[in-house]
Amino acid sequence: MEARIGDRLYRLTLARFHCPDGSSLVQLADITDYRHLSERIAINEQRFRSLFSQNPFAVCSMDLQGRLVEMNHCTEELTGYPERQLCDYHWETLVDPRDRQAARECFEAALSGIPCSYRCRVKRSGGQTALLQVTYIPILVEGEVTGVFGVARDKTERYRLEESRRLLQACMSQIHDVIIITEVDPLDPPGPRIVYVNEGVERMTGYRPEELLGNTPRIFQGPDTDRAALRRIRRALEMHEPIKEVLVNYCKNGVPFWNEIEIVPIPRSGTEGRAYFAAVQRDITETKRREAELRHSQEELRQLSRAQEGLLEQERRRIARDLHDELGQTLTALKLNLAVAVDGIDELSAEHRRRLESTIDSVDDAVEKVREISANLRPPMLDDLGFEAAAEWLLSKWGERNGLDVEWRSESTESGRLGGEQATALYRILQEGMTNVSRHSRASRVTVSYRETEERAVLEIRDNGVGFDPVARHHGSGLLGIRERVTMLGGELTVESALGKGVRIQVELPLATGE
Repeated sequence: MEARIGDRLYRLTLARFHCPDGSSLVQLADITDYRHLSERIAINEQRFRSLFSQNPFAVCSMDLQGRLVEMNHCTEELTGYPERQLCDYHWETLVDPRDRQAARECFEAALSGIPCSYRCRVKRSGGQTALLQVTYIPILVEGEVTGVFGVARDKTERYRLEESRRLLQACMSQIHDVIIITEVDPLDPPGPRIVYVNEGVERMTGYRPEELLGNTPRIFQGPDTDRAALRRIRRALEMHEPIKEVLVNYCKNGVPFWNEIEIVPIPRSGTEGRAYFAAVQRDITETKRREAELRHSQEELRQLSRAQEGLLEQERRRIARDLHDELGQTLTALKLNLAVAVDGIDELSAEHRRRLESTIDSVDDAVEKVREISANLRPPMLDDLGFEAAAEWLLSKWGERNGLDVEWRSESTESGRLGGEQATALYRILQEGMTNVSRHSRASRVTVSYRETEERAVLEIRDNGVGFDPVARHHGSGLLGIRERVTMLGGELTVESALGKGVRIQVELPLATGE
């Protein structure tokens, strides 16, 4: 029996047999310290068990040959095998053959009393591969190694993220575009701080990444940076909306460059995460230079084309004048002389008189043809009376010759008599437009409207023909010629059509560019 006397615990033991004198032997032992030690051992055993069984990592014990002896529940989850099956396995059989040498060396180090860690791939029961960080810890009993504890942590996701981060970092460092990530506040000066910038920034601007961290992107701005573009960027950032702009920024040495910048918001991750802005910047200075050269070349070509068109119109005017004045007058004189000859010779036979009169009629027809050719080359009224009179004459002739119902509508003021280069361009555009109607539209009616203000001249040609699909159809040289004439004079061209809906062409020319 046990009895407590004061704060001590005693065990009382009575002998089974009495002494010869009839007395009994009684043993009294103080077991207070023993009981305390036993309780501490039991508690430590429970703590050890908790550390083993409740550990969030896979923990197992192995004998001196490396066979699994005991494991916790996480080991089963990690490998996919139940405990009863794992107890029949040697740990190395779970390790990928490529990593078994490292596992064997680490196990031997643990057997010599040295904790060791290694990385390995383990094949799970379902066939998937897990990347583990395994630590071997020697089990010491009275200074002797009696086994090995193995602690395995699943690092598959971490290694995947590390590899993704490594690849991303390598990519970021090699691309020529600049990638900057900033905080979202403050938008007012000094501006949001830069928290990340790739190495491409040094190639583009001369700033090293460490110089920019903690600074703001305003460091790239300068006197020629477009303030309107900055205001648009500010409004987009306030609304947390993506935006793309092109503006002038400055290198560290003060040299300006054209920068195409695209900014997108990065939303916060969860309730505790932070939001950011990510910007991709691209140096498009060379592109801008080439665009400027291309525009300059196009402008030179347009000026050359404009000069050629002017020379062509001068030549047409000269040929038309020569036809009208020289050949026309010669034919007229020939007609008069023939008429005088017919009237002055009485002894002409009826047959000869009829032939001469037929010749006079032919000369008369030739005179009309010369006048028509001259007018088609360059109608004199275009220079004398302006565009409207020439257009009305052209449309009347066109309607008679092609059997079209042509309607002319003029909405300009009485004083509107457009002349010069614009008048010539509009007249040629009208000619080309009517040619397209005759050749392609199969229209029966054409309406031509014209209005002239102090600033612009607007010509519209509308037909009721078969039309075309603006997307599918390749525009012919007629529309290209019209477009080029309009572009040379800084005007605007609108072409609207659909299958079965006819065609509408509208030309707007500014009047201030010409005399």
